Amino acid sequence: MCLIVLPSILLAQIKDDPESIFNDAIFFYTIEDYKEAAFLFQQLLRENPENANFNFYVGMSLLNVKGQERQSIYFLERAVMFTSLKHKQRSYTERRAPHHAWFYLGNAYRINNQLDKALESYEKFQNIKDFERHYNIRIIENEIKACNRAKIIQDSPLRIRMENPGSPLNTPAADYSAVLSSNESAIVYVTSQRFYEAIMYSRKTNGLWNNPVNITSQIGSDGDMFPCFLSPAGDELYLVKKSRSGGDIYISRLEGEYWSKAQALNSNINTRSNESHAALSTDGKFLVFTSDRKGGYGGLDMYLSEKQADGEWGSAINMGKIINTTQDEDTPFFSPDGNTLYFSSTGHFNMGGFDIFFSVKNEQGNWTDPVNIGYPLNTTGDDKFFFPVKNDHAGYMSRFNEETSMGMEDIFRIQVLPLTASPEEKTKYFERDFNMEIKDKESGEILEIMYDKDADKFHIRTNKEGKTYTIKIKD
Repeated sequence: MCLIVLPSILLAQIKDDPESIFNDAIFFYTIEDYKEAAFLFQQLLRENPENANFNFYVGMSLLNVKGQERQSIYFLERAVMFTSLKHKQRSYTERRAPHHAWFYLGNAYRINNQLDKALESYEKFQNIKDFERHYNIRIIENEIKACNRAKIIQDSPLRIRMENPGSPLNTPAADYSAVLSSNESAIVYVTSQRFYEAIMYSRKTNGLWNNPVNITSQIGSDGDMFPCFLSPAGDELYLVKKSRSGGDIYISRLEGEYWSKAQALNSNINTRSNESHAALSTDGKFLVFTSDRKGGYGGLDMYLSEKQADGEWGSAINMGKIINTTQDEDTPFFSPDGNTLYFSSTGHFNMGGFDIFFSVKNEQGNWTDPVNIGYPLNTTGDDKFFFPVKNDHAGYMSRFNEETSMGMEDIFRIQVLPLTASPEEKTKYFERDFNMEIKDKESGEILEIMYDKDADKFHIRTNKEGKTYTIKIKD
């Protein structure tokens, strides 16, 4: 049996009574602390590895942990071996999984791009007796459509360049929600700490990122604030403060070397509904934000507010049905020239979960129909928070990449490239600078070979005078 080892804050508090462990696990699952829930449910699986209910909860927990979605398949596959429509959700003695474990197994397959297996799971879910009496058929139909759209979108993949800036920005923990100044010399982002989500701030010196500073306490966050926009000058930070009931938008300002305590925006922006994100237009005159307030098209919608003469934000205006759908739109950002709007949506032509879309402002000043930015920038999982820094589909985004990530999610700089490589790209031998040293043991001669990626040239130095060398790379 495969058990995923996850860190736990309760190692010293684990009880010998399995039912108490189960109740603790259900509590953490309910408050969406999925890492803790997965750890506790796996304690129960050690003694009862065939328990479909425990397998279901482990699978569901891992499905909600970034970077662990693939591991969820193993547990959900075991869960669907024994399902029932009469599943008792909070019962320790329940050994069956709920029948909608088939649906979430389909989602796990879809997120991991196993589209045919996902469609098979959705079909089995639909074929149960009295399906329509117990489940919303429209939800399952949307997932099936997403899988079929994913196949279409993946047939025409983008060429993208993903650059991991590495340490000190990225760490073995999750690093995400990066927002930058216009010249990419200042960055604010989130790093998952052991007990909370920390807001980090760094600046570049001579092209290198300085060690990030934890500014969580400066802005007055208890680990419940998350950056959503940094002004072009890097001196105003917009944040969303999350709570069990939703979120509100706040602003903090850089005053010398320190950030001010974040202050809530006015009631035209913040309501009793969930305000999940906000960003400024390029000229600073408009605020685009997302809210599920009454009067929208459904779920989270995007709204615009204009800055008034007194500096306050005016009444919110829904951006309309071309941009908004009956489902969720979130994390909007304007391109530096203000003519492209990037955002995430579950309601447009997407390939599963949230996808990144862009809409272009036409000559009449209206936003055109949103376009899916494409695969592999978009995946069959949730893709959100693409922060543009150039006008040609270049931006920062957090991803989990098994080959290049330093741990969990890492911050990447992503550039969408032309479909056909330019002559300059074709002549480059390597993707990064490097130095290598070759020493002749008999003569003591040392050759130092240096490659300059930008110039696409090799340079050679030797400790022996009067010698010249050439390098020839054969295709």
